Amino acid sequence: MCRNRIVFVLLVLSCLFLSACRVVFDPFAQNTEQKEAQKENRQKADVQEQEEVVQEEPEEPAFNIDATLTLDGENMVLSGETDLPPDTILEIKLKPYKGNATVEEIEEETAGTLNEVPANTVGIGTSVEEDGSIREKTYFRPDLSTRYRFELTFEPEGQEEEIKQQLIEQAGALDELAGLQVLKEADPDASMVHGDDPVKGYIQTVNIVKADEENGDGVTLELE
Repeated sequence: MCRNRIVFVLLVLSCLFLSACRVVFDPFAQNTEQKEAQKENRQKADVQEQEEVVQEEPEEPAFNIDATLTLDGENMVLSGETDLPPDTILEIKLKPYKGNATVEEIEEETAGTLNEVPANTVGIGTSVEEDGSIREKTYFRPDLSTRYRFELTFEPEGQEEEIKQQLIEQAGALDELAGLQVLKEADPDASMVHGDDPVKGYIQTVNIVKADEENGDGVTLELE
């Protein structure tokens, strides 16, 4: 009788022990814990990578252009200084912003533009004087109630051969000048000069708001 009781007790204890083992070594629980640990490790790794990322500063351009645009009613007066060689040609473009573009969108550079105002309306580009100043020129502002983007560009490959040689002597190969930007993507059907190569150079811009808005008239704006 005692022997039966002992056997019964051992069986009960064995069941309890096995039940406890199932709880402790439940594979599903282990999988969940492993997934959580892996997720936590990945999050830590992502944070570490973000902290280690070093943002590259934009390359300084090989040449400096410090230009301003003075708004006076329908007149826009461009002036400034540069270390580009004398007689270097600088092009300008005036692009109207779409009518529904807000000031916030313009400041955030997310606003769309329409086709540029024809050169025979706004005026053609300018050039560099012997003393390094940008030849002062007045351009026409077609509509005082329209917002515009004024662009001043310098294209090394578009200069006269003599100017190109001076640029090379000052700063090296024209297609490797520091700080070059793509002014126009490759378009083989639209250009007999550049073929299927993108047009590169330097560009500075300034936003022109409506004349009745703040800084829309009677002010001098810096191109950036």
